[in-house]
Parts: sequence; structure tokens; C-alpha cells
Amino acid sequence: MLRTVARPGVIVAGILALLAATFLIVGILLPGTVDVRRTVEIGASPESVFPFLNDLEAWTEWTPWGEVDSELVGPAAGTGARRVWDDPSLGSGSLTLVNTQAPARVDYVVEIEDATIRFEGTIAIEADGPGSVVSWTERADLGWNPILGWTALTMDESQGRQLSESLERLKRLVEETDGTGNASPP
Repeated sequence: MLRTVARPGVIVAGILALLAATFLIVGILLPGTVDVRRTVEIGASPESVFPFLNDLEAWTEWTPWGEVDSELVGPAAGTGARRVWDDPSLGSGSLTLVNTQAPARVDYVVEIEDATIRFEGTIAIEADGPGSVVSWTERADLGWNPILGWTALTMDESQGRQLSESLERLKRLVEETDGTGNASPP
């Protein structure tokens, strides 16, 4: 009798082990890189848009950083500006502006959990007549972690939505402030 009871349990355990192994193997084989890009047209010159990108204090007005309990370390604007956090739901990390070139681009790095996850981003501004085209690109190499491999599959959608929403807020903020080229960050 013990033999007939044990057999279904062994089969179920074997199936679960096979499913777990398949999940891990496929996760390892999935691309661990993320490359997300979104663009918006803004009715203001690059010189009007750039101050909002170059100042991490201004980022709280148009990105989700206003919702994160973080603090500025060092200068708020320009190359070297840095925001750090230690949040139970987000973990610990930092956002650092690593290169700013007025009025054309801002490059930054986001490092999470002692740089185990690292995103590199570029926000570029190009003149388009009297306005601007702002392109935001984020790239990450999530490595061989099988769970992050699965996560990478949805990053274009989830991270892309966040970039698009932030760019739309930036557009409203810049255009409401002064679309004539005299905008300045709050």
C-alpha cells in the first residue's frame, strides 16, 4: 500500500523538478540585455529643455524620482550630480549624471544593490524647427541571472511605459513654463 501512495508523490515531485529546471535553463538562455528607447516632440528649444535634464532636483517634477525617498549628494546639476536611496521596496542604489553637454545631451548611470544591476541612460535633445525632439534611451546588462532573464522580456514594455510617461510630463512642464525658449527649471 505504501508503494502506491509514494508513487504519485514521486511523479509530482519529478514533474515539479523538471518544470523548475526548465524555467532556470530557459531563463539563463534568454537575452539578459535591455535596450529601451522612447521619443517626444516638445514645443521649445533645446536650450529651454536642457535645464530640466541637467538638474536632478528638476527630475522630481517629471520623472518617478519625486516618488522615491532619496537625497541629493553633492551638486544638484551637471556632471557628477548624484541622487542616492535606500528603500525597502527598491533596494539601495544611486543615479549619477556622468556626462552633460548643453544643450544636446545628458548621460547617466543607475546602480542598484552595489552595482549588481546597472542601467546606463542617455537623454538627447535635437533641434526640430522652433521645437525639440527628445530621445531617451536606457540600456542594461542583467547578466546570467535566470529570473532577470525572464524580467528582460517585459522591460521594453514596462520601462518603456515609464520613459514615455516621464517624457510626456517633461513636455507639459517645459511647454507650460515657457515654450518660447525662456524656460527654467522650478
